[in-house]
Amino acid sequence: MKGIFLKILVFNPSFLGDSVLTTPLIKAVRHYFPDSSVDFCVRPENAPLFQGMELINEVIVFDKRKSAGGAGGIFRFARELKKRDYDIIISCHKSFRSTLTMALTGVLRRMGFRQSALSFLYTETADRDMSKHEAERNLMLLEPLVADFDLEDAKKHAGRAEVFTDERLRANAAKYIKSASGGRRLIGINAGSVWATKKWQSEKFAEVSDMLYEEGFFCVLFGAPTDSEACGQVMANAKRPLMNLCGKLPLGQLPSYIKAMDALITNDSGPLHIASAVGTPAVAIFGPTVKALGFFPYDDKSIVVEKELYCRPCGLHGGNECPEGHFRCMGEISAGDVFEAVGKVLK
Repeated sequence: MKGIFLKILVFNPSFLGDSVLTTPLIKAVRHYFPDSSVDFCVRPENAPLFQGMELINEVIVFDKRKSAGGAGGIFRFARELKKRDYDIIISCHKSFRSTLTMALTGVLRRMGFRQSALSFLYTETADRDMSKHEAERNLMLLEPLVADFDLEDAKKHAGRAEVFTDERLRANAAKYIKSASGGRRLIGINAGSVWATKKWQSEKFAEVSDMLYEEGFFCVLFGAPTDSEACGQVMANAKRPLMNLCGKLPLGQLPSYIKAMDALITNDSGPLHIASAVGTPAVAIFGPTVKALGFFPYDDKSIVVEKELYCRPCGLHGGNECPEGHFRCMGEISAGDVFEAVGKVLK
């Protein structure tokens, strides 16, 4: 729709990976509505990943624990959005709070999923097809907006996910770490996760790090401050040198550092999707979750390492403990399995 100016808000205040997987939708919106303004609403902790991107006019923060918390917060936030005079809101978030907030804005066209709570409050809905990747589910929200919508055409224009990266920071990170490693090729490791059962054992991360060092690589640990215990255990178990950057990088810098890696070994968590977004091949370790849930790497270079078991998946996010009491999904994945997968993604 060239020549038509619309103010569009894409709304997804969800987990880090979910927000990253919304960017193909934003890219498709840019294609179909090239002369429009597109804002993106996310959780405050995720905002640094998208600030500074040419793709997005403004990053808006939805903080359900503070400014948008409680009934009063919902009304206040909806009023703030109403003042912005959006023509269209596209909401990828399915919660009661999100749907109600969108309805209270009074925006005339509000897109959401039929499976959302209170979905009747949206003016137009699309089906959230669970057989598709999450990024493609989000693209389906364009179906009510785009005449003769075709998902394959939308995928072509959307491409992979994107996050903000700083090329100078990436180059400096690569130079600094390579210098510290003696010029070795670099492999990132993300050993943490919000969910306990999504964490591969720390001693196995240490073992694969040692194996990679013997083959001329150097491993770098990434993670949030909450991952410090897991990363500390990797360091304690490793017999060969590696670098621990866990808790030392603000989130906004993480994509540039991951881009400096030749590959990333990661649990099923947000950094996996950052790696796909910056073009770094990932070896993703899936335990309680499976690819069929729709959150596998959204690229053609990465590999998922997993074991086929009767009890998988045991939930969308995993949990704090194995419901079967054996934790075989992670226990049966060996350091050798992951080492072999790294070799494949680097070919």
